[in-house]
Amino acid sequence: MSKQRMVSATILVGRPDLIALGDDVDYVELDEALEAAASSATEITILGGFYSVEPIIALCKQVRRSRRSACKVRIAVGIEAKSAIPATWADMRRLREKLLKSGFRDVVVAVVRSSPVHFHTKLFRFLNTTRPVWFVGSANPGSTRHELMVRLSGRHEALSAYVAAVFAKAVDVALSPPAAEITTLRDFFMAGLLCHKPPAQRLFTFDAFRFDARHHERLAEALAGSSAVSHANPRTQGFGFDLRSPLQIADVDDDLDGDGPSGSRVQIRPYSIDTVFGWWMPQAYGDYVRGKVAQDEAARERRLAEIGATLRTPEGERSVRDAFASHVETLGRFLETHGIDARPVSNRELRFERFVTSRTKALSNPVTVQRHARSMTLTGMPDIWEDGVAVEEFERSFFEDLAFRAGGTTQPAIVKSIPARLDDDTLSIGSEFEDALRDTIAEEPWSDDDWE
Repeated sequence: MSKQRMVSATILVGRPDLIALGDDVDYVELDEALEAAASSATEITILGGFYSVEPIIALCKQVRRSRRSACKVRIAVGIEAKSAIPATWADMRRLREKLLKSGFRDVVVAVVRSSPVHFHTKLFRFLNTTRPVWFVGSANPGSTRHELMVRLSGRHEALSAYVAAVFAKAVDVALSPPAAEITTLRDFFMAGLLCHKPPAQRLFTFDAFRFDARHHERLAEALAGSSAVSHANPRTQGFGFDLRSPLQIADVDDDLDGDGPSGSRVQIRPYSIDTVFGWWMPQAYGDYVRGKVAQDEAARERRLAEIGATLRTPEGERSVRDAFASHVETLGRFLETHGIDARPVSNRELRFERFVTSRTKALSNPVTVQRHARSMTLTGMPDIWEDGVAVEEFERSFFEDLAFRAGGTTQPAIVKSIPARLDDDTLSIGSEFEDALRDTIAEEPWSDDDWE
């Protein structure tokens, strides 16, 4: 038996540059070893907890085109959460189609369901007629991380039986994907999004004077009346110069500048729960919010482009400089009248020229305009369930916010939906809501219809 099956003395290492392996260590680059084994294979089997489509294709294509039609390919991957079923199915079907187009004829691609735990195996088998070579270790197919694997040569009955059991359990992607039933808290949260509002930037406001803490009270009193300061943004403490004012842009909207209320009229609070990782939103609300955000950002992008186009004209440049001179003069009189001894910003004229130049350049670049128009980012919920501390903090913060808002007089849709599904008026603290939701969806899966 020992002659039939042998563990190689050579270890396979991905990205060995991470650590200092001495010259006396018997190792080779993992990618080189996998490609060499694939090049002569008559059958390729790949199991991975995670995957990268293109590297898998590249590995299989190490087989010469003239031999691909006779080479079997068997691939099974895990799935992070039930919410990932549609994307994983699409990826794996694309993988299968590309392999078939590359000349392979016998291709099976399958997915191992995530319940009750994530399929996390990393195994490669390359069969050359009757001689199998196995690679077992830490590397998912396509991994670019530091990895370690070992190579076994020869028949291995237990591993062969394991591979057969995996494919017996896995679902072939040629079939319809299974229903993504949400029966655990992990599935519930993984079916959601995290929402982020980028901090608003002061794109158009330039401060001509410098104020310190002792000026603030006097300034607040002075700004309560009419200031007669030209081209000033009244929302900035000290009436900063508003670059848009002399350009006479129609429908000047303060949400384009960092001194506006929020940088976006689209609100996420009614559709999300506050957590330590940001605002969590169910996918059911995501499409609606994305649509509103897209409309808002398109309008902002058009306004920014209009401002940039006007600023680039000779008339625009001249009016901005004339307006700034008027602003400095009238603001200076205003401060003197009210006894506010604020000092001019050092190198004011030079800094203002740089300010105008940078804004003109930024608003002339479509990519920069698009970035400044961005008011919100929605991204898929990351899988944090390998980190017990992160999961505990996230779930606790979620249910604490839910419990607090559920006790309020006004409740947005997201806050009403969960208690309505739980149907228990006695729930009052976060841990009670957590236990109730866990038990409820285990008995009857959560569905999008449960979101109001």
